Amino acid sequence: MSTLDFETLDEIATNCLTRPSSAVFWDDRLFETHGALFSWAELGDDILEESNYKSALSLIQGAAGDDADEHVIDGTARHWACGSLRTIYVQVYESYEDYECECEPVWKHEEHCEEYEGSAYCQLYCREECDGECLPDKEFTAAFIEAAELLVGLQDYPIIDESDFSEREWKAFEDNCTEALDQAKREYPDDTAEEQTAIDNLIFQGGDLSELMGYEANAGVDWDKVAEIYAGYRDTYFDELAYEVFLWNVLGYNPDQLALDIAV
Repeated sequence: MSTLDFETLDEIATNCLTRPSSAVFWDDRLFETHGALFSWAELGDDILEESNYKSALSLIQGAAGDDADEHVIDGTARHWACGSLRTIYVQVYESYEDYECECEPVWKHEEHCEEYEGSAYCQLYCREECDGECLPDKEFTAAFIEAAELLVGLQDYPIIDESDFSEREWKAFEDNCTEALDQAKREYPDDTAEEQTAIDNLIFQGGDLSELMGYEANAGVDWDKVAEIYAGYRDTYFDELAYEVFLWNVLGYNPDQLALDIAV
């Protein structure tokens, strides 16, 4: 059962079935039986756009049930200059059966036209066409109703699935941090892999990278700040390493040796 009234659904149906003036498609279902409702620039970096698209696709396919393959199209349009655009096309009506009006003709000037119903004048000027009220209303598909409700919902709140968006955002942030750390490590080519791993562990334990979350668009990170964080923890690591060497070689203290307090 839809929370949207018929007028709202009908307006969305009309808009999504309106074919772009310059569009050319090989699939004759597009903008005929299936309307375009959601799009996503697949090669872009807009995490929210990706999350909303994939969340909407999952919900619309779920609403379609066994008819998902027929009622929902996850289409891709590519252009060498503009990249790739994914679009969700949804079958708007359950049936596209053509109904014929069975109403009797109505004459504006009945007293004059009854005996001349077949005349050209009456056919052109006196006969009133059916307003369509006698035809049965077309039934919207469950997939279209779900898509329409998602569209209307986005007008009030820009995220379809907060959990999905948060997971994608955090994954992108982690990937961006890893890339920035790899760049920072290139400044110290003499460090071994073991030393780099030890420094990474110190950084992750400190949580300094997490504080960078939210300052750059689309879970990006400032590479200069990441380089500063890496340099600081690298200094800490080698300072501690140097101190252990000092304890061992100068004071004769084994840092791994068990120390016992002896009362004097």
